[in-house]
Amino acid sequence: MLELTSEQIAGLAGIDARGYVERTRQDLVKTDPKLADDGTLPTRLWNAYIAARQLGIQSDENVAAFLRIEVYAPKFYEKPATRAWLTRPGRSADERFHDYLRVMKWRIEHQDDKGGAEHGGIGGAGDRSGDSGTWTSLGSRWNRLIGRGRSGRDG
Repeated sequence: MLELTSEQIAGLAGIDARGYVERTRQDLVKTDPKLADDGTLPTRLWNAYIAARQLGIQSDENVAAFLRIEVYAPKFYEKPATRAWLTRPGRSADERFHDYLRVMKWRIEHQDDKGGAEHGGIGGAGDRSGDSGTWTSLGSRWNRLIGRGRSGRDG
């Protein structure tokens, strides 16, 4: 039986993580071909992956969502309000991020409603599908919510 040192195991885990982030990037580019022109995307996704893991996010679904948000809102996780939400005590990092995602999605979907984006709130479960078209649409609405068009991305 092959025995690996802890350093070798860590190295393999790093290779696996980089592969995961690259596959995620490729999927995102297939969904939104304009992303292929973003030379910063691989580095930003890797940094977001590291940030998600450092925050304690473990669920594959939540890590994938974290990376998708990074595409349309670079370094969103460094914003003070977001960081405060994601690090507040009492629940697991995955639960906190899932709640954050639901609230942000609700705000984006209801920003045109009276008081929607201004007052926030928690709506129903909504569409929880992983449909990539939903993510592209959500990304566009996210940019409008935070006041950035595609040309306003960090670069």
